[in-house]
Amino acid sequence: MITTIIKKYIEAKLHPAKIHAAIDKTITSKTIEQQIPKPTRVACVQRTIQPVDKVEDFVCNMFSITEQASANGAMYIIFPEYNFFDLLGIIPGFTFLNNYLNKQAQPDVNNHNQTEKNMTNNYFYSILDLFAKQTELAMLTMMTRFATIFQVYIFTGTYIHKQNNNLYNQGALIRPDGTVHVKQGKVHLTDFEDQLGLSRENIFRTTNLPIGNMAIPICMDASYFETFKLLEESGADIVIMPIANNEPYNKWKALRGIWPRVQESYVFGLKSALTGHFAGMHFTGKAGVFAPISMTEKMDGIIAISKHPEGDEIVYADLDFDALYQARKEAEYYGDVNKHFEAAFYEKTYPHRKGVE
Repeated sequence: MITTIIKKYIEAKLHPAKIHAAIDKTITSKTIEQQIPKPTRVACVQRTIQPVDKVEDFVCNMFSITEQASANGAMYIIFPEYNFFDLLGIIPGFTFLNNYLNKQAQPDVNNHNQTEKNMTNNYFYSILDLFAKQTELAMLTMMTRFATIFQVYIFTGTYIHKQNNNLYNQGALIRPDGTVHVKQGKVHLTDFEDQLGLSRENIFRTTNLPIGNMAIPICMDASYFETFKLLEESGADIVIMPIANNEPYNKWKALRGIWPRVQESYVFGLKSALTGHFAGMHFTGKAGVFAPISMTEKMDGIIAISKHPEGDEIVYADLDFDALYQARKEAEYYGDVNKHFEAAFYEKTYPHRKGVE
């Protein structure tokens, strides 16, 4: 009974009609800066979580970010992992709970044991389960309108997708006509996501776009070289990487992610980042656009990167594909493989499978 009441409350608070009305109100209340998007310009969003008590505030915030990116000529706008977290603020009493959990997470507070953590995880999973379908609908409703208004491609950032009573960390790429081009779920979960009970996707999708072939692994997926190797072999020229990294920022630890994968695979890497304190978690990370070292002005593999690992910023870049293909051509070891070694290694590691797939 209580669950039914909560679901109806969430449906009412996040109803698509409220989202459309909020967008219409925003449009009529301001002069929108329209600019013809540049075909190869990308915008990677870094933003701070701002829990809201009404969906209209979230819509206004996302609209402003999209408008700013569009006004700067971006054709592709990339939002971060867990981009929907702000919407959990509509839960009555959430502000109090959020402040409590953030305080408990401070280094000088040591009175939360494993049992308390497990209870918190169970409670948080229950919240995500209740919110999943309606927050996914809200995100898609909002982002499809934005894509059509500004005539751009938008990666929604990730939300929780519920399927067969399982919860997935998933995002969608929206076309300028408002249709969903592709959806991608997270394949490699963090320890926290695993303990929370999220389910994992089992496939990476490479999709063709006017700008080139693109793939969208999510955050932890970049910690493994095999991910980008598979994507590059499937034809990807651009890899989107939305993150929500739950730890204090460390430049050297950050190097385990997209930067080395780009250098290994000779693709463009586009990273968006969610930052801030939320439900006892501290998210940090820098939005950036990355390329093979030989292509970058400072020979550091960075085309553009945000100034700070927390706060709000949009990072822009124009992707030069002729330069990318030339860098691949000139790279001494690009594409080198030892098929005999790999076949033997695969068969020894996975004896129940036949051959290299």
